[in-house]
Amino acid sequence: MGLVLFDTNILIDHTAGIIEATRELSGYDDAAISAINWMEVACALTSAQIDQFEQDLMDAGVAIVQTSVGIMRRAAEIRGGKYQRQGTKAPKLPDCIIWATADLAGRLIITRDPDGFGGRQNPHVRVPYKNTHGVITDVLPLPE
Repeated sequence: MGLVLFDTNILIDHTAGIIEATRELSGYDDAAISAINWMEVACALTSAQIDQFEQDLMDAGVAIVQTSVGIMRRAAEIRGGKYQRQGTKAPKLPDCIIWATADLAGRLIITRDPDGFGGRQNPHVRVPYKNTHGVITDVLPLPE
């Protein structure tokens, strides 16, 4: 399957034992996360949990993409571009960095929060399920 980049909420769901997140993580041949995603997850984990999280990423073949100058520039464009011109609320900076990381590598963003990445109308965003207070609904099958 295609190139994907997982958002933090999918990773957090995985560490919480949500099977749909784990299925999603292991369902792609070329998956990655941003270093920002790693930090957002790790700050809520113990040292032992971080070790397990890193092992899970390795087992699923998920690469960690470090922030580069190109990613920084693209994130600045995303955050400052049309949102400043339209006077609308820009995505949070971490989401802009994650979005730029995916954008520059041609990766589909897998998230539960499409609003941080241009909304549901963005064809480069996949929302595999909803998690409402631990209740999982609207589960999509893995793409073929």
